[in-house]
Formats: sequence, structure tokens, C-alpha cells
Amino acid sequence: MRFGIEFGTYPTQLDSVEVCRVVSQQAQVAYKNNFEALFVGQHYATGPDTAILQSLPLLAYLAGQVPGMYLGTSVFLLPLHPPLMVAEYTATLDILSGGKFLFGVGQGYREIEFKSFGVEKRHRRDQLVEALQVIRKLWSEDEVTFHGRFFQLDGVTIAPKPLQQPRPPILIGADTVTTVAKVPEVADHWIASRRHSKAFLREAVPVYKAALEQNGKPFKGLFIFRDLCIADSSKEAENRVRGAYERQYQYYHREGQPGERYDLSFDELKQDRLILGSPTEVIEQVMAYNEEFDAEVMWFMVDCPGMDPRFALESIQRFGEEVIPQIKRATPVCPVP
Repeated sequence: MRFGIEFGTYPTQLDSVEVCRVVSQQAQVAYKNNFEALFVGQHYATGPDTAILQSLPLLAYLAGQVPGMYLGTSVFLLPLHPPLMVAEYTATLDILSGGKFLFGVGQGYREIEFKSFGVEKRHRRDQLVEALQVIRKLWSEDEVTFHGRFFQLDGVTIAPKPLQQPRPPILIGADTVTTVAKVPEVADHWIASRRHSKAFLREAVPVYKAALEQNGKPFKGLFIFRDLCIADSSKEAENRVRGAYERQYQYYHREGQPGERYDLSFDELKQDRLILGSPTEVIEQVMAYNEEFDAEVMWFMVDCPGMDPRFALESIQRFGEEVIPQIKRATPVCPVP
């Protein structure tokens, strides 16, 4: 298995320069303690209470600090961006990372983002699919001509192109069984979200595998994103994350995040989602994901907005030192990405 951490939103009352320092510190601790990947989420117009550092510049900032690590977007809101721009920016990031960029995309769901960009929300999936077609061509071909419903190119060549051949992997988020079944049509891997309960995964993973087979693609393992907190006991870990975790899911509910129900108590939400406890307990939980769902790449949010950043740093260090070596010994070499 391979492991990573994710950076997301933070409260606006925090000093942004200090947040950058904390992110850099967390990334370097992960780098020194057996993690192999960093991911960054994306949203726009998150204020006035919540802030987020934009994904592509943040990953570029981190690239020189953690040479050799995979750098990924989880997820980039592709329908809000012109594909030519995205193809060039991501090609540069692939070069900066030494050919280890993972392009995770999603279609988005927040009304304010679509209205602010002047993009029709009802066309978001069609735009995402067409944008990926354009980006694939621009990454790998010269003199690209493309006449689609949303995008028009005539004889366009980008330079430089990505280092990875034939191109960087494309990962995509999907929150319903119906959309999960469509992932193999447009992407290389499905990202199973931190929000997905095990009950949802048990329904969706077989559908995903069947869709891969129908598209003539092999199943190479699940890419899965979870929340993580390590302490001396599960009770202590729960106490550390309870308030921040509940607030995060209340935000998902207010914003209309699709998928499952999120207007639930912490005790309901944590079931089959959170990975927390002592290192021994966490090893058992991670291995359970590997054994039941063929999880191969797993990354974690360790600092929900409002959590003490010291707890996040402790989770990164203890997972890297005490959990990853045990998991590596118990699992075969990861075949992806």
C-alpha cells in the first residue's frame, strides 16, 4: 500500500502565513516518515468563515520541499476551468514533481462556485468529460484540433508536455453508485471519499469493478481517502476530533454535498468512516480496508478545521513511524499509480 495526507480548508481567523508554515511542516514530516503522497483539495468562495489555499500553486510550492513524493489534486473542480490552461499548469506541475503528478478531478456541487464562474451547473459532467478529452490530447499530441460542444481548438500545441508517459493518471471523485459506474469511461481510478461509509463502499465497489471490466480495464486497487487521528487510545482520539468533525459534516449538509446523509451526530458519522485510535488499532482498521476493498492507495485528512494542529502533526508522525512499516510488511508491493 501507499499512503499520503491531504490539505484542505482552515478557519479564516488563522494567520495565512502561519497556515503555510504549518502545511510545509506537515508535508516535511510526512516526507521523512514513510508517506509517499500529498494531496490538496479545491473550492472557491469559501469565506467569510473558511479559507483554502489553492491546490496547484500550493503543490508547486511543496514540490521542491518533498522531492520524489507523488503530488495530487483531490479534487480539482475541472468544469470551472478552461482545459488548455489546466493542461499547461498540470504539465508544469508534473515536471516540478519529477513525473509524479496525480490529476484528481471532480464535477463540483456548490451553487456559488458555478454562478460566480458563469458556468451552467447542469452541464458540469458533460463539461468535465469534454475537458478531459482535450487535456489528454494536449498532454500527448501536437497540433491538436478539437471541436466539441464546449471547447474549440485549432492546431494547438502545448510545450512543455508532462514527463509521465503516456500521461499523468486521471482520478475522479464520484458520490453515487450511478456516477461511480461511469468512472471507467473517463478516468483511470475512482477516488472513494472520506465521506463514504463502508456500507456505501460495499455497494459501490462491485459496481465499479464491473464497469472497469465492461470498459476493458483491469482493477488495480482502490484509491481511498479517510479521516485519521492517532492517539494513545480510541477514546482520546475521538475527543480530539469530535467537535471539528461534526462541524465539517454540518458544512457538507448546508452546502448540499451529494451522497449520503451528513446531518448526523458524531457517533453516527464516525461509523465506518473514521480511522482512529492507538497505532495498533489503526493498523487493524487500515488492513481491514485493504482486505475487504483491495485498498492500495490511501490518504488522510488529519486536521479538520478547528482541530489543534499539534494533533495533526502527531497523527502524521505516529502513522508514518508506527503504522506504515507494519502495513508495508504485511502487504505486497503496490501496483499503482
